[in-house]
Amino acid sequence: MPTVFIKRITILICLALLALAPFRAAYAQGQRLNLIRDAEIENTIRAFVIPIWKVAGLDPNAVQIMIVQDGSLNAFVAGGQRIFINTGLIMRTERPNQLIGVMAHESGHIAGGHLARMQEELRSLSTIQILETILAGGALAGGAAAGGGGGRGGPTGGATSAPGSLLSFLRYTQTQEHAADQAAMNYLQRTGQSPTGTIEFLRTLLKEERLAAHRRDPYLSTHPLTPDRIASFEEAAAKSPYANTPDTPQFLAMHQRMVAKLYGFIAPDVALQRYGEADRSVPARYARAIALYRRGNLGSALLTIDGLLKEFPNDPYFHEVRGQMLYENGRAAEAVVSYRRAVQLLPSAAIIKIDLARALLDTNNPENDREALRNLELAVQQESGSFELWRLMAAGYSKQNNPGMTSLARAEMAILRGQRAEAQSHAAAAERGLQPGTPAWQRAQDIKAYINSRPRR
Repeated sequence: MPTVFIKRITILICLALLALAPFRAAYAQGQRLNLIRDAEIENTIRAFVIPIWKVAGLDPNAVQIMIVQDGSLNAFVAGGQRIFINTGLIMRTERPNQLIGVMAHESGHIAGGHLARMQEELRSLSTIQILETILAGGALAGGAAAGGGGGRGGPTGGATSAPGSLLSFLRYTQTQEHAADQAAMNYLQRTGQSPTGTIEFLRTLLKEERLAAHRRDPYLSTHPLTPDRIASFEEAAAKSPYANTPDTPQFLAMHQRMVAKLYGFIAPDVALQRYGEADRSVPARYARAIALYRRGNLGSALLTIDGLLKEFPNDPYFHEVRGQMLYENGRAAEAVVSYRRAVQLLPSAAIIKIDLARALLDTNNPENDREALRNLELAVQQESGSFELWRLMAAGYSKQNNPGMTSLARAEMAILRGQRAEAQSHAAAAERGLQPGTPAWQRAQDIKAYINSRPRR
């Protein structure tokens, strides 16, 4: 949704090129972005956007939400059906409809197949053209992270020196962004939602752009000008029977909790000021509990989260946060109790199963080791791309003196790291240590075959 220059262009180029080498993509991408995982935040965003995905013809089970810990206003699509969204953007939205508008735009990119087409466009640019333009210190290097609005005057500074092929590429991305906006308007209309949240967010974006106006060049923007985008959405709102449709109370409560949680984890000092003691709302107490724990005041944090649990004993996310507080303060056995309850209340949350397994393994109890592996085996159905899951799996099977499964888990870890030789070695060891014909033995063979099928670099 937000317009970006150097940041977005380099991310898209890097991820598009990585997509040509999928064996390395997951690990390399993780080196560039600080991704965070949180079941509540991911489930909240999914609840907001699933109606959009359905009218867009997307399978909700195939689309991934990736949360990037970054304070800038940014969201983008990469790596197939993956929507990356910055914590800064989420925290700046004031209500669900604003965030839904962003997600509708990004969903338009997926439905339109824009990433695959962008890779074709990138092939028309040489590496030298890309690097020379980015490193020249000209228009791209001067771009603002949230830029893209501004005046319509002629090119200035480095814009005139940009290669024609790059300018053509940027014009192409503007066309894609316009198409994604049009798709977003269509999705909002078909789901009975208002376009006004998108207008509100674009106005926030425009303020950011104006603060950095001296560093912007609209001729090297990847998006249409923000005032033009606002005008388009205002026109859509004027025609929409849903223009004044409010956010539902349920979505408002979910959004408030999500924002409060992010403030508590990412900016605890700000959270304690923003959500003062006088505010007895659930989001405020939630933010304070997390902020206190992040500030090292575990006793007050537990008192606050326990107060919430007294009122809402069946809230899985409160139990999960309590487990995290205890685990990260060296109290694994106590954390297990909270994590177990969270898993009982929300059995579909594979992320929480991984957290439970981690705590169980740290208790150094053979029965708990077996319980940890059971949870990991369930979680792998949804989180097969989680490096932490396979690391815990390797540790658990090692404790069980199962060298075959330990090697198989280590092979999976090596694949995610992009370590071809190590993955091959562990897969071969797993094949030798596992019973032929079993699913695990077949997986070891599949890993070896996959590695052998990839071109060496």
